[in-house]
Amino acid sequence: MRTETAAHPRARARTGNANAHAAASESHVYSPAKLYAVVLAMHEFGVAAADVLADTGLRVDDLTNPDTLTSSAQYLTATRHAARLRPDTAAGLRAGQHLHASSIGMFGYALLCAVSLRHAFDTGVRYHQLANATMQVDWVQQGADVVWQFSKNSKVALDRLSAEHYRFLVDLQLACQVTITRDIMGDWCVPARVRMEGPAPSYVQEMAAVFNCPVEFDQGVNELHYPAAWLTLAPPLANPIAAAQASRSCAAMLEDLQRKSGISSLVYGELTRTPGQFPDIEQVASALCMTSRTLRRKLDAENASYSDLFDQVRQALAIDYLHTGYLHHDDIAAALGFSDVTNFRRAFKRWTGKTLGAYQQSVLVNGSATRQA
Repeated sequence: MRTETAAHPRARARTGNANAHAAASESHVYSPAKLYAVVLAMHEFGVAAADVLADTGLRVDDLTNPDTLTSSAQYLTATRHAARLRPDTAAGLRAGQHLHASSIGMFGYALLCAVSLRHAFDTGVRYHQLANATMQVDWVQQGADVVWQFSKNSKVALDRLSAEHYRFLVDLQLACQVTITRDIMGDWCVPARVRMEGPAPSYVQEMAAVFNCPVEFDQGVNELHYPAAWLTLAPPLANPIAAAQASRSCAAMLEDLQRKSGISSLVYGELTRTPGQFPDIEQVASALCMTSRTLRRKLDAENASYSDLFDQVRQALAIDYLHTGYLHHDDIAAALGFSDVTNFRRAFKRWTGKTLGAYQQSVLVNGSATRQA
């Protein structure tokens, strides 16, 4: 691999991008549904869940807990183990078959009640990131065909994975796409053909059975082809009101996810890295290997700002300090970087709508009620 010295500005930019991608992939913002599907598939191949989940910090019970949030990094770790433990098998296909519309929550509901197959496909692309996406997906109409295209270009740098790991992820993604499309339209809705970039695997017969159509190999692309004439067909559960409501919920979920896993989360992390010390925007930008102007532009694209994030950090810390009950307001103000307690009081009222005294009194009352209970 070609490398550059750290002193070179282009090298610093690449390092900054790598750090940003790594931080985003570490964000715990996704449902464990895909990880659970991988564990189920590997169980069918005689592999214990603990071996799949090694190094992820997750237990199998976590995967059925609705409060569990996972990261792209955890998903990639588990799929790497799966590919290593059962190479050249249909494990990736099996995992994809375990992922139904019901596996992806509100996103799946939005797909099921779409008013047409075209609407479902558009919704699938728009909210794909909600399903812990590891590759970019899109669809285009080419003559009489609708072509789903699956690209390596991704935040998780799939081009750096082993051949076995990458094939596992591609198999899973294509099988998942076929499975959910059948959920939306019915069992009759299968691809016209599948084109894959690699050579035919040893499990080619199972692959043909999963896709239920001809599969072409060594094509240099990963594609699913459907008849374009089907785009106007309505799913059995089509409902325009439910579709609009579900789409609105998905949009809010996507906005929240992007806020937690985008540049905003990186800035938030820098602001909380060293307790009692708050770097200014120039220092944060330097730590992220970019100029402050670039950082402001990236934050603006996420409808965020350094000052808003700084306020969020100080508000969260202020509430933590108040809950301890050990620090005076003057001490908290100093710890949060305020010049005096008056400015702290004003800021806290702006953040919470309550005075410091009123908030602290509510903390004491709630704490007393909890202890009595």
